[in-house]
Amino acid sequence: MNDGRLVAYGEHQMVLTHWGLLGPESLPSSRRTRTLGLGAAVRAFNNLAVPGLGGIWYAKQPILALLGVRVGELARAKGGTAANIQVANAIEALACRLAFQQNGWSQDARLRGRQKLRERTDFRFRSARSPSFYVSQPMRTASVQTLPALGLVDATTTRFNGFRCTEAGQALLDAALRGSTPYKRSLVDHLALWVLGQDDRVNTDALAQGLSPLRALPAPARELLRDRLLRIGHGETSDDRDRRRDALDWVESRRSDPSSPASWETRPDAIRVDEHWLDLRAGARFFLAREAALTVLDAVEARVPEQRGRPLDASLLAEVAGHMETLRTAAQAFLDNGHPNAMARTFCQECVTPESGALLTSLIARDGRVLRLLGGLVCPGPAFVGVDEAGQDGAAETDEVDTPVEGEAWPDGVSQRIPNLFLLNLDLDDALGAWLDREDGEADQ
Repeated sequence: MNDGRLVAYGEHQMVLTHWGLLGPESLPSSRRTRTLGLGAAVRAFNNLAVPGLGGIWYAKQPILALLGVRVGELARAKGGTAANIQVANAIEALACRLAFQQNGWSQDARLRGRQKLRERTDFRFRSARSPSFYVSQPMRTASVQTLPALGLVDATTTRFNGFRCTEAGQALLDAALRGSTPYKRSLVDHLALWVLGQDDRVNTDALAQGLSPLRALPAPARELLRDRLLRIGHGETSDDRDRRRDALDWVESRRSDPSSPASWETRPDAIRVDEHWLDLRAGARFFLAREAALTVLDAVEARVPEQRGRPLDASLLAEVAGHMETLRTAAQAFLDNGHPNAMARTFCQECVTPESGALLTSLIARDGRVLRLLGGLVCPGPAFVGVDEAGQDGAAETDEVDTPVEGEAWPDGVSQRIPNLFLLNLDLDDALGAWLDREDGEADQ
């Protein structure tokens, strides 16, 4: 699932910019995106890398999203009207609030909305269901592809509101929530009453035990989720399952031997099929070209006055010439790879033109949101904020924490789904918390 990129960052994941719409694949801190019209190509290469994973990187993400689907179903069966999206987002907000209370309101990559949730005192569902109650990019959005791909929901549409929990999904929830019985009810039943406005008691240890993203899933639930990753899911082929299995084996081999070489020159034994490796490598070259294009646009944005445009002339082109040459090199590397993805090939063919004015004109036309070209002037677009040479976003500060970067080396440009799968694999072995603590400790030194 991947359609956009934070202007200030080079992530290949997907970001959902609205609560109910599928968008680019990530958990970023900024909401400005530049898609460059490449969303379908980004999604394609991500799915060739690890089919069906979506944007998840730890196990509670799909669990909380699935819980929202199940509770929404149960509440509607009893006369409620709330849609899956409203229920799932409210449950996620509650889960993060309970976790923040228990960790002393410390930042953690597994939690979102620290500033907003700290200010909230009314946690009745009628308040929590409001889109303004929590963040505009809830973690639920990372699971929109994952849930149907793993057979956890029936889905006749890509929209979350159309999802219905399957028997496999119910079995996973039962395993994940076993032992969490607020007020002598199942957690699902209690949350359904909350959604219906019949019981507003949600600040309990029993709820925190079942909902907190900081608590690992019970072993039976972790085993079930790993099993779903190794099965052929809804609408999938055996090749999809095999690629996901091989990717899991690859990240596990990197965990076992992080010092082993990681280069595009040598296919690891875990990736059993050459075509999978070639797709991974082609995707990396495309992502690097896309990243280089965004760097060009960042550099141009840094040179455009906020209140007026700047001529697209020889002076501007000279100032960003080095960035454009890097882009040409990256785009040619993708074309040399010979991958058939038509959208990616068209983009890279545009980027190798030796005419710098035409290249920058093409990039600005693909942008359209941050920069626009009007009568020969490069002008600020509706999402313009201005960035410095390093591409640091000038938008309002936020306390959200990005998806943690996996510390072991991967080949340049690899799909973000690979390091995300590394982290998910850790979590399925109940080792993610220790790994994150280690990374935080090393960062503080």
